[in-house]
Amino acid sequence: MTVEDSLPIPHLKIAFTFDRKAEWLARGLSEEQCLEFESDTTIEGIASGLRKYGSVEMVGGLKALAARLTAGSEVDWDLVFNICEGYGVPGREAQVPALLEAWGLPFTFSDSATLALCIDKAKTKMVLEHYAIPTAPFACVPPRNTTSHLLEINAALTIANSPHCESLQNFPLFVKPCAISSGIGITQANKVMNSESLQTVVNDLSIQYPSQPILIERFLDGREFTVGLVGTGSEARVLGVRELVYLKHNPDQPIDPSVPYDAHDPALLQLDIYGRELKRSWSPNPQFKDMALDSDPVVKAVADVALKAWRILGCRDGGRIDIRHDILGVDAIPNVIEVNPIAGLRPNWSDLPQLAKAHGVNYEGLLGLIISSAMQRAHLKFI
Repeated sequence: MTVEDSLPIPHLKIAFTFDRKAEWLARGLSEEQCLEFESDTTIEGIASGLRKYGSVEMVGGLKALAARLTAGSEVDWDLVFNICEGYGVPGREAQVPALLEAWGLPFTFSDSATLALCIDKAKTKMVLEHYAIPTAPFACVPPRNTTSHLLEINAALTIANSPHCESLQNFPLFVKPCAISSGIGITQANKVMNSESLQTVVNDLSIQYPSQPILIERFLDGREFTVGLVGTGSEARVLGVRELVYLKHNPDQPIDPSVPYDAHDPALLQLDIYGRELKRSWSPNPQFKDMALDSDPVVKAVADVALKAWRILGCRDGGRIDIRHDILGVDAIPNVIEVNPIAGLRPNWSDLPQLAKAHGVNYEGLLGLIISSAMQRAHLKFI
């Protein structure tokens, strides 16, 4: 898809808001605390793509945006391209959109309410359940820094807001922080096989993330997919579906892509959690298999669930939804495991650009689809 095909709109004045990793490191945050922020390479790659559509003013994060908006002269931006993650509070991704909404400025991606909802995985699951969109049964342990924090796991599994407590009595279960992304706080150890491990992992995570609820889910042991989407509401569509195929490896050795892979070697460990262990690795685990949208009823079912969730949650312009089957086999049901309304956009690296490329949309074309969706919304709003 060419740039011209994807974006039939005039030359734009675009403001670009982002959280630069180097700036947060300079403020004293650790490398671990900055995992969600963007490198100079990513920021410059996005800015370069945006310049295909007009002039780009590099604004920066929340404080830089606030200073720019209150500097005394009115801004003349046609659109703000926003990828800010924010820091330190549960609704951090909603901060920049809320400020832009207060100023009445059009911007890309979801509004403040949707971002505040989707960053909280437990609340997102509650909405999905209400609309009968499949998601794994779950319960929550309240934040450690509240008086309602429950260290006793048996008590956690009977929390009244989970209608599926009985299905959480059997292992394996999966445990993760409620409001964090980029695989932070997620390793293979989050898949727990017994009560002792469950107690340990919940306790460790609640210490590490004391202000967040800890989510306990029934582990889904089927196939895993990530779905790329573009557009908003009735105009939203699935851009592509990618399967994550997990390999086995020796836990005492790093995966070496040059060594032939033997999936039947009993000495190898099966990894099936796409957390920081694998996201930090340059290994081929998991393998990514891009799927033709019209080739397989399994792919169609996965795409349908993702698109329903995208529309129900009010996501806009572009992003990803992660799906995992509850079981292996023909009767498997696609379950939503995570919603990414601001997906990674690192050129030639992040899932969404790679999904787009696999389905004939180049990087500038993907940015064009996102911008076009946002401009269409802005036009309709001000008619």
